[in-house]
Amino acid sequence: MKKYAFVPLIIATILFLVFLFFPNRWLESFISEKKVEGAATELNPLMFQGEYVQRKMMENENYFPIYGSSELARFDPFHPSNYFEANPKGFIPFLYGRGGTQSIIHFMNLASHSDQLKGKKLVFIISPQWFQKEGIDEFHFAPNYSRLQAYDLVFNTNIDPQLKKEAMKRLLKFDAVKRDKILATLYKAEISPSKSLKWKADCVKPLAYMNRELLKKKDLYYSIFGGSERKKHKNPHLVKGKSWGDLERAADQYGEKRAANNPFYISDKYYQKKIAHKIHKLKNYKQKASFGESVEYTDFQMILDLLKEKGAKPLFISIPVNGKWYDYTGFPKEGRKIFYKKIKEKINAAGFKIVDFSAHEYDPYFLKDTIHIAWKGWVYTDREMEKHWEN
Repeated sequence: MKKYAFVPLIIATILFLVFLFFPNRWLESFISEKKVEGAATELNPLMFQGEYVQRKMMENENYFPIYGSSELARFDPFHPSNYFEANPKGFIPFLYGRGGTQSIIHFMNLASHSDQLKGKKLVFIISPQWFQKEGIDEFHFAPNYSRLQAYDLVFNTNIDPQLKKEAMKRLLKFDAVKRDKILATLYKAEISPSKSLKWKADCVKPLAYMNRELLKKKDLYYSIFGGSERKKHKNPHLVKGKSWGDLERAADQYGEKRAANNPFYISDKYYQKKIAHKIHKLKNYKQKASFGESVEYTDFQMILDLLKEKGAKPLFISIPVNGKWYDYTGFPKEGRKIFYKKIKEKINAAGFKIVDFSAHEYDPYFLKDTIHIAWKGWVYTDREMEKHWEN
């Protein structure tokens, strides 16, 4: 019987080698258009951290990608995915982002698709709360970070070398990158004149290439077999065929029913679960806060530089905070205004279009809670998206 002991090991080895060396191009055709369309609203981090589904999406001129963060999961009838399904305008919104998906994460993803950005229309939603003094922290970076996109950056010859070095220098601040000794060695060699580092990088580059190919293979199999549908809270009868004025009124009514029991226009469910039990402790607790200084501005500038270099056609949407709530917490108005001003100046300097919603800080039902756009905010966003697509 001993002669059969190694049979399972041999079979496993053969299967692994088949998995590893089976040509990717033979399998890519199994990523169907239906799969890509389903991924448009899944908000699945495995898709965000991969490339195949997104590459298929970028190839198709009918997709209008929206890059943002946790607000994209605030589905209601006015959400772009629901509104444009009920009112087709020749495109399908494709959502990319979840909580903690901030500028450096978006940069890595866009860099991995830099060869597909020329002439591509996209929407980029900017959230004020990203712009804490230290920028994104490890807690939010690590679960959103893509090793595949990080390894792609090493072999990417399609973006400005100086921008590439700047990104690598920033990424080396995070433990998730530093722990990967192969990747960290390659990044350090790229940004340093040290000859010994260059020699080490040359030694580990074949391993880096193999790592990237394994990660690509993993992404390919996920792209074929993974994914799951997300509940979208659709109500096409509420939004179909309405004028923008009618939609605003419908969103007001929709929000009023769901935020009737607190003075901040916050969803009652959220208020009762997250705020009500500690409301008195939160009064004036942010009197020294500000969005004026942040590493995030440098991270965001890298996105602007990349999109400008590659000839993309982005629409930037600067969303407000909940003015009533921020006043209650004592967050200074100047600490908010400086963010709105700085972000607008950066985008204008890059020559891109920005829609500044800062005037809606106190607009009832523009936001669903303290920071997330929803309800009437989505109506305004839908209108700007339609204009940008048509123009």
